[in-house]
Amino acid sequence: MTTDIRKQKRHPLVEAITIEGREVTEAVLRRIKGKDIRDMERHDSDLDKTAFIICRLAGWPPEAFDELDAEDIDALGKIIEGFMGRRKRAA
Repeated sequence: MTTDIRKQKRHPLVEAITIEGREVTEAVLRRIKGKDIRDMERHDSDLDKTAFIICRLAGWPPEAFDELDAEDIDALGKIIEGFMGRRKRAA
């Protein structure tokens, strides 16, 4: 089964990270689903929720979040907010 690329959002990382021995230079986030939201809500802090959902949607192991640059965390969080309809779209 292939993933529809229209349901993905790419973000070039400010700083490359290493995941499982390979260099990663971009995050490819799939759209969020209800199950993802349910699982995210099981985490206590906002930071833990952010870490969980970024890694879940990017298909990364949880420890990858710790390697991300703060600017990338902010940008990826905004993409996810857009998926959830929390950001106003520019006219």
